[in-house]
Amino acid sequence: MFKPKVLISLLLIAAATVGFSNAAWITLKAELAQVLIKKAWSETLQSGAEVKPWQWADTWPVGRIMHPDSNTDLYILEGAQGNALAFGPGRHINAGELGSETSVIGGHKDTHFAFLKKVNIGDALQLQTRDGVWHPYRISAKRVVDTHKQALNVQLNQKRLYLVTCYPFHTIAQDNHLRLVVELKPS
Repeated sequence: MFKPKVLISLLLIAAATVGFSNAAWITLKAELAQVLIKKAWSETLQSGAEVKPWQWADTWPVGRIMHPDSNTDLYILEGAQGNALAFGPGRHINAGELGSETSVIGGHKDTHFAFLKKVNIGDALQLQTRDGVWHPYRISAKRVVDTHKQALNVQLNQKRLYLVTCYPFHTIAQDNHLRLVVELKPS
C-alpha cells in the first residue's frame, strides 16, 4: 500500500505528464497545419483553385504576407473566424479582394500577428495573391481603436491593406475591445 505522500507525488507526476503531452500534441498539430497550409498554397498558385489544407478544413489559403524586417512569412486564410485564426491570419470575407481593393486581415496578437508589436511606419511588407504576383506595401499608419467607442475606420474604395489584432500585447482579457490597426498603402 502506498503512503499518502507517495500517492500524491505519483498523481502529480501523472497529471504533469498528461499536461505536457497535451501541450506537445497541440504544438505538433500547429506545426503540421503550417506544412499542410504551405502545400495547399503551392497547389493554389499552380492551379488557381481554392485548395483546402486538409479535407475537413473550412478555410483555405488566399494569400501570403512577408515582413522582411521581422523575418515574418505568413499564409493568409479565408475567413477571420476563430477556427481559421487558430492556424493563421484570416481575410475578413466582407473586405475586398487581396491586392486589388481594400482588404482587412485579422490575426491573434500572441501568435501570428505578434510581429505587429514591433512594426514601424515606413516598413515594407509584401503581399502575394493567388495569381502569384507580389504586391509591395508600406506601413502608413498605426493606431489603437476602442471598438466600443468607434469603428476601425477602414478606407473603402482605395487600395489599402489593414492588419488588425487585439491590443495591448502580452495581456489576457476576455472582454478586450481594443484593436491595433496597421494601415498599409501600395508602394
